[in-house]
Amino acid sequence: MNKLINAAGHLTVILGMMFMVFLVLDQFNPMMNFVDNPFSRWLLAAFCLIGISGSILSRIRDGR
Repeated sequence: MNKLINAAGHLTVILGMMFMVFLVLDQFNPMMNFVDNPFSRWLLAAFCLIGISGSILSRIRDGR
């Protein structure tokens, strides 16, 4: 259980940092279209699911 929670936490941080980079790059060069493409949408969905599952698993681990 702890390994799963740690992995979810690390993946959440990595995906969050990726989206911050995508947003900055998209501001400098909007023609690259980093934020509004199918790959980014799949990454955003994965980011949301990993964040939600990580928080649920940590609540289960804490016994609340």
